[in-house]
Amino acid sequence: MSAISRMMRYTYTSAWSIIGGISLPNGTGPIELSRFDHGRFVLTRDPDDMLADVDRATALGCLALRGLFAERCQAEFPAALASEIEAIKAERRKKARSHAVLVFEVEGDIEASITKRSHKHDDFVVSFDVVDKQAIRRKHRGVVNAMKLALAYEGVASSRFALLSDGVFLTDVLGQTVYSLGFTMSGDLSVSTPLTCDGEKRVAARFGALRKAADIDRVQRLLSQMADSESDRLRAFLSGWAGLEILIAKAFNTYEEVFLSPLESAGQPVLRRRFLDRIKDVMKARYRSTDKFLVVSDVLFPTVTDAAVNDDLEVFSRLKKIRDSMYHGEEFCEEDLPVHELAALLRKYMLAYVQTPDPAIDADRVPAALPSPDVRSS
Repeated sequence: MSAISRMMRYTYTSAWSIIGGISLPNGTGPIELSRFDHGRFVLTRDPDDMLADVDRATALGCLALRGLFAERCQAEFPAALASEIEAIKAERRKKARSHAVLVFEVEGDIEASITKRSHKHDDFVVSFDVVDKQAIRRKHRGVVNAMKLALAYEGVASSRFALLSDGVFLTDVLGQTVYSLGFTMSGDLSVSTPLTCDGEKRVAARFGALRKAADIDRVQRLLSQMADSESDRLRAFLSGWAGLEILIAKAFNTYEEVFLSPLESAGQPVLRRRFLDRIKDVMKARYRSTDKFLVVSDVLFPTVTDAAVNDDLEVFSRLKKIRDSMYHGEEFCEEDLPVHELAALLRKYMLAYVQTPDPAIDADRVPAALPSPDVRSS
């Protein structure tokens, strides 16, 4: 079927309820956490206005599946659309309960293909497979993951996120809204901390730091998967452990030199440097994850007590033992996997890594350059 290709403006909007971590008191208005590159993140208790077009797109998809675009159904279409939208909003309120809601809204330009299978209504157009929505979602996944982590680390306990709404709509050169339909439409206890004004600033600062941490984008993606409340405990544990291993490996590559450098400060620095270079060359493929964890702990937390370091090492070793036993096919109980303990350790080390200046530039730095909440490992 022939199609007309043209540039259009897309708007992608998603919303998640935030389970645990932070909350918004009754009566709190929408809070714009960040605005950037034609996009923004808003924290709110009532996302209905921001999700109006997404709700209408979802409702149109449901009506299309029921055949209500046929000519014989035009008379009942407006009432059916309004009823479907109200049902979608009611279901979302039921899922969100009293949790705060994070809304992401972004715009961009994209080439769209309008076919003759379009339906014109008073103030919008409905067409089929106009754009690749998954490509749009993938384009913005990194920034979404960064904001989720920025929020997840704000409360005393880490947050989890449950998807409430997600959709894409277009605007043509005449200002008409175009909805693209496709053929493939488709409880743990929690602790919350009220979001304060200082907390808003910390989230914004942390979000900026996470966006700049391009070297750990895979870690951010894995941590975001772990924070997704729809993930099962096994997937959450495996995602979290993979993220922790990648983080420790990357941090070790940066911090190994800093950890060993005090050995050069005594006499015969040239000989000491040759000796250290030899050690690093021999040990390059022999360091184990626990060895790397010790080095990273020392550099990230130079002023903490020996007891605190030993506590973190004990947690890390216990988590590693569980991971190893799973990989070797030993029996385990999914419900007993220490997901929250793993999340706490990840939270602590991820925050410290992002907030620690590059030791190659500032060897006398101290961690926690950005304001942050309590980052204890338990």
